[in-house]
Amino acid sequence: MEFGGGLGRFAASPSIKNECQEIVEVPGGAEWKIRKLQVEFEDYCWKYPGSSVIVNYHLKRLQSQVTPEDENQRMFYAKVSHFMSPLEISLQPKYLSSARKSIMNQMNATYNWREKKPDGFLEEQIFVPVACAVQELGIWYRGRIRQISGEQHVVVELIDFGTQILAPRDHILPLLRRFGRAPPLCLKCKSDGLTVNDLEIKDLHEFKDIVSDCNALFRVEIKSIEEPFLVDLYHPTISGFNVCEKFFPPPEDSGKLERIARSWDAHCKKMNEETDEDEDFEEEYGDRISREPPRIKYMSRLPKCQRAPRFEQDVLLVEYIENSQLVYLQYPWQVKKRRDLDKLLYNSWNRLPRIPEGQKLKDHVCVIRNPRLDRVCRGVIIDERMVLLVDYGRYVKCPTTSDLRLLPAEGVFMEEPMLTIISLTRCVSTQWPHHSETQFLRQRLPRGAQVRFRWDKKSKTTPMRGRLTSVFQRETVNDQMANHMKRLKIDGSCRQLDVYRPRPFHVLPRGNHVYRATCHPHYSKGTEEFMWI
Repeated sequence: MEFGGGLGRFAASPSIKNECQEIVEVPGGAEWKIRKLQVEFEDYCWKYPGSSVIVNYHLKRLQSQVTPEDENQRMFYAKVSHFMSPLEISLQPKYLSSARKSIMNQMNATYNWREKKPDGFLEEQIFVPVACAVQELGIWYRGRIRQISGEQHVVVELIDFGTQILAPRDHILPLLRRFGRAPPLCLKCKSDGLTVNDLEIKDLHEFKDIVSDCNALFRVEIKSIEEPFLVDLYHPTISGFNVCEKFFPPPEDSGKLERIARSWDAHCKKMNEETDEDEDFEEEYGDRISREPPRIKYMSRLPKCQRAPRFEQDVLLVEYIENSQLVYLQYPWQVKKRRDLDKLLYNSWNRLPRIPEGQKLKDHVCVIRNPRLDRVCRGVIIDERMVLLVDYGRYVKCPTTSDLRLLPAEGVFMEEPMLTIISLTRCVSTQWPHHSETQFLRQRLPRGAQVRFRWDKKSKTTPMRGRLTSVFQRETVNDQMANHMKRLKIDGSCRQLDVYRPRPFHVLPRGNHVYRATCHPHYSKGTEEFMWI
């Protein structure tokens, strides 16, 4: 193409002219009017080619990817020229920036020269969606009429920038044909995996900050061929970091359908066992029928834990700090009740039946014993090698052959987890808690420390956000943590890759440490569920 700057890769062989010219068309519509103008006024462009030529080019590159090393080949850099939310984004491919400048320079040179400047539109030529040239603040742009606004103005879309302006009619002129050969150099996109219901006002402000921090430059992967195009926006310097992933809805509980099925099976079994009337009839007439041994009810899921207090006067004890987003607290009565519960489980351990091999399911409640500490407590199966101690908030590894027992559905065994979970505000990130914050909190708030919690009224679900204050201090732990990060000159929101330089007194996590930014579903939602064996 004559404008260069990356447009040459989209050039195709010239189309063969059709001498027949026999087309069946319905007169009166916008397409019919545009076709008529194309025949009568061949020197002007009345309709742009579609942006799909750019999209198809990238999709073909994606399909030709053979090895993981070709990851960079399927993406391209693009600037965000205009946006309203992650669902309304206008992207300018960076490799087409020189072509965009070339088109604008040639357009302005042509339309500012009176001898080459075309005449204005006729009244019947102004309708949606005719291509045009529009002048804004003394600069000419390629545009498309989007709306007729009264007798003096029209709403024009700047197709190379993705924005719309209100322009007087005397500021628009027919577009010369050679300037309409290139497709719109701005793509209308939306983030893949998001819907309107997934976004809140705070998400829009956060997305604005992300665009500002990245200087509106992203790596883009196109996922569809229909406008608005589905895309994934990746950080310009961090490989594989999707900046819109934090706005995605939380993953569905994978074990939810299994629990529903188990609950329904248990209900059906219970209904089939209710044969009291038949037994009375059999006893009356002396019938003797063999009976199955009675089934015993066990717990398969505990109720969700108690919410954080909404009264600042309540004193709580620190149990465990996973990170700034997951702080496990306890009321004094929860500490005592957990001690009694563990003691009762310890005394009942030999009488508890083992979980059958086929019943060791994910998210299933169990009883686990630590032979080294000689302690028995309640747990939730995470996978074959990990169990969550629901009354302690800790994840522990266990061998695949570990002895897990069933939890009876009776008395104190059916109580909710003996924990209260909160999340601290003023953290550097809600998705990736910083390790320096975790170190500070664990040093400042050891296990058993007495604290008070001030609830953030905007938070409605577990873990509830708010501010934590030590009983013996006035300044909140949140402010102390933020000041500590400033003193260390740590920018927790920075995602730039750099050479690791160890800091004095800095301790890295041991082994393959996993930060968990959200609590287990057993803590935040659901009710108790049972099974019969």
